[in-house]
Amino acid sequence: MRYPILVAGAAALTLAGCQTLSQNQNAAIGTGIGALVGGVAGHQVNDDNGRYVGAAVGALAGGLIGNYMDRQEQQLQQQMQGSGVGVNRVDQGTLQLNIPSEVLFGVDQSQITQAFYPTLNQIAQTLQQYPNTIVHVYGFTDGSGSEQHNLQLSQKRAQNAAQYLVAQGVNSQRFVVQGYGERFATAQNNPQERRVEVFIKAIDEANPQAAYSPVY
Repeated sequence: MRYPILVAGAAALTLAGCQTLSQNQNAAIGTGIGALVGGVAGHQVNDDNGRYVGAAVGALAGGLIGNYMDRQEQQLQQQMQGSGVGVNRVDQGTLQLNIPSEVLFGVDQSQITQAFYPTLNQIAQTLQQYPNTIVHVYGFTDGSGSEQHNLQLSQKRAQNAAQYLVAQGVNSQRFVVQGYGERFATAQNNPQERRVEVFIKAIDEANPQAAYSPVY
């Protein structure tokens, strides 16, 4: 028996045809993509084996994942040179992009700076070339400010970064978006803790739901 398809963040699907996001467009879109947090989009659950099937995006055989992610990592490292974005290999099937907030946002702001559009465009280009992955976008703050403010700011920043990538043509069903605020902060004023992290996780056909599991 199969349950009906689960569709999350329907409002975000309308973004796929957009080419750019102005500040006004960002404000109008609001938190549509936030509905994808913790959700599994475009999948069915097979009651016989408990695994997700009918994925809206493709899966990889385990033996192919390493090479697939190697090529994606190499391309991203070349693209991100001089951008301030760090590219790290977490494991065979996971890449991490560490984006300092000061290059992506103004102080205490959630709107993406226009100067960073070209870098995000390059990231979006790579994500489209390597579609067999799930993209996790996480926002973080330092310990300054109130806990509630920091949480909301981190969520808006993560959502806006994901929305921009979707607007460049990346399938919105590939995204998991979460703001963590100051949960992992170690100091009140540490610029390194004000960041957005993007984790790119390969979809293993033997265990596709694992690609949606939060990193934190």
